[in-house]
Amino acid sequence: SGAEAVEGALKLARYVTGRPGIIAFLGGFHGRTMGATAVTTSKVKYRTGHGPFLPDVYFARFPYPYRSSASGAEACAQEALEDIERLFEYVIAPEDVAAFLVEPIQGEGGYVVPPRSWLAALREICDQHGILLIFDEVQTGFGRTGEWFAAQVFGVEPDIVCLAKAIANGFPLGATAARREVMGKWGAASHGTTYGGNPISCAAALATLDVIREENLLENARAQGAYMLEALRELQAESPIVGDVRGVGMMIAVEFVKPGSDKEPNPEAVRRILERALADGLLMYPCGHWTQTIRLIPPLTITREQVDEGLDIFRRAVLAEP
Repeated sequence: SGAEAVEGALKLARYVTGRPGIIAFLGGFHGRTMGATAVTTSKVKYRTGHGPFLPDVYFARFPYPYRSSASGAEACAQEALEDIERLFEYVIAPEDVAAFLVEPIQGEGGYVVPPRSWLAALREICDQHGILLIFDEVQTGFGRTGEWFAAQVFGVEPDIVCLAKAIANGFPLGATAARREVMGKWGAASHGTTYGGNPISCAAALATLDVIREENLLENARAQGAYMLEALRELQAESPIVGDVRGVGMMIAVEFVKPGSDKEPNPEAVRRILERALADGLLMYPCGHWTQTIRLIPPLTITREQVDEGLDIFRRAVLAEP
């Protein structure tokens, strides 16, 4: 599972560096096992009643351009970087930090796309202080962003990657992958599970990779995603409750706000829109800290005709709001 992949990444980072500290990011979701819950903050309900948690875990701000008080994406990125510097100054010395754990695009937290410069700066901080960079690509991996991995979208290379979900197209499989010089320091039998490396799941993963390549699904994700974003931004101009439209490839979100407000989250509208859409045959799923965002994540095989049908249902459901 993705949570197990995260557990493996945390163990590996601490083992290789000999350091205890893990810095994760507010709004992140990494799973529901004990270690994964310790680094998850997308909603407090995932943490309530499960402490005490893994020690030496710290949290920094994830740049959220739409909800930032800073002026512009770059200022938002700088604001988040300054938060890390404050951690280093007041809470934990950088030489005690084993790894940063980050979703390159936040999933459960709201499909939040950070400024490109922020992830690049995070890589520089890691290189400067000997800290490992872990990307949780459980949601973003295997074509969802129009590239194999979101790391390629941002041009940033992590040291460790957590993989699952689309890796085997629904068959249960997760993986912790790392640079050879990192993984090579982990001793034999340092990590494992009873059902790890299941041959049927591995065969499904290999077949999935073949289909993604042979059917040009990365290209399809980019093309259909760009088309969807354009259509959704047209909808944004029509509806006062559509606060933000964002995404990369076919990892797209629409964030809803109360009309006439200063970006006040509108989870009530989200619930009604989802119900209307489902009644018309379109299944979608919410996300975001206040459940104020709807994610649009169709299969990578989707056709333009199917996209148009889905967008039409979604548009009617949104415009039915008063």
